[in-house]
Amino acid sequence: MKAFNAMTYEGPFKAALPCGVRDLFLEDAARLSKLMATWRQLFESWAYTEIIPPTYEHYDVLMAGSDADFERRIFRVLDREGNILALRPDITTQVARIVGTKLYDLPLPLRFYYINNVFRFEEPQAGRQREFYQAGLELIGASGPEADAEAIAVAIEALQRVGLQGFQINLGQMGFFRAIVAELNLSPAQVGELKGTIDRKDEVGLRKSLQEWGISGRYATALSELPHLCGGEEVLARAANLAPNAAARQAIENLGQIYNLLSAQGLAEYLVIDLGEARGMDYYTGVTIEGFSPGLGFSICNGGRYDELIGLYGRPLPAVGFGIGVERVLLALEEQGEQKVNLAPDLLVAAEAASAGRATLQHLRQRGLRVEVDVMARDEAGLLEYARVRGIAQAIVAGDGERALLATAESQRWVSWEELEKVLHD
Repeated sequence: MKAFNAMTYEGPFKAALPCGVRDLFLEDAARLSKLMATWRQLFESWAYTEIIPPTYEHYDVLMAGSDADFERRIFRVLDREGNILALRPDITTQVARIVGTKLYDLPLPLRFYYINNVFRFEEPQAGRQREFYQAGLELIGASGPEADAEAIAVAIEALQRVGLQGFQINLGQMGFFRAIVAELNLSPAQVGELKGTIDRKDEVGLRKSLQEWGISGRYATALSELPHLCGGEEVLARAANLAPNAAARQAIENLGQIYNLLSAQGLAEYLVIDLGEARGMDYYTGVTIEGFSPGLGFSICNGGRYDELIGLYGRPLPAVGFGIGVERVLLALEEQGEQKVNLAPDLLVAAEAASAGRATLQHLRQRGLRVEVDVMARDEAGLLEYARVRGIAQAIVAGDGERALLATAESQRWVSWEELEKVLHD
């Protein structure tokens, strides 16, 4: 058999990418990296440490706490042993597995953040790639409203840090919905149908379902009103009056405590109470978070409290967290006219001059300046033209062991290597 040779292979070459993925380079890659660096610094400033789970795991492990709709969006593969594996569709379940099986005996609370790619089968449209990045955090081991408020406050600060304007965070309470349906003896399919009609604000479908299933009285009234329970702090009082049992009232009281904690931090302007938000992962048990930005028809941030998920893998622990869609935030920033990232180096240096001033140039790089050395043997005219095309404001076109000839589009002057750093700073 003739050996395969990639250099002489004459078969068809497919340069097109599969649907739902894309190449990132130049400005797009720089913008993505800039957001990630900003959020990494933010999360660590709140004492969260990074967690890096694997890209794929056993399918059954990743499906814990997920519903049928989410299951249909999973990329599955078979390994050589016949095991069904899946590309991670969500980081939270992976963190839950790691904590439940490996970190259950550490002092609480645990604070983790992640910035990773995830994979979901999505129909092609703006803001919905099949491979995309999530940045988020998980606060594990604390069950009080203070923990929920911290996660939401960090989510708000994350969007503030990157300059996003006009965004809002919708706060729901899955505990309110769960407390209502817990006493109705509904099947999982019926609960899923209820969630769908409430989320779609389908009042006709909701009334029809309630009638068919014989749900009446305070339970029917509370469920019928859920799509309308959206607004400011006043929604909490309305919901408390509608609560048909003690568990539902307790859920609203919890949401009110969270709202008050955030309001005390001056964050109420970003918050909307939305108890008609019933979609999302099945593992949410309490407050839910969904962020929106003007001009986009989809959420940019999702999360909430999930007190039962970690127990599926080991020791039960309460937890709350959120994930931000990185590319979605980039789209939102484009909508508001974000300025482009400048990829131009701070300084261009001729090769011979770079050799003479190596120590100084290395110090400039350590300070964070971007210094590019010419490796194309350009003469002075060529260097200046290249600098003009690339948008490089300053270039060293010549130099020796003591000084450098610093050039701009308007002038040239000799400076000592010791003076160069101050000149560039000025």
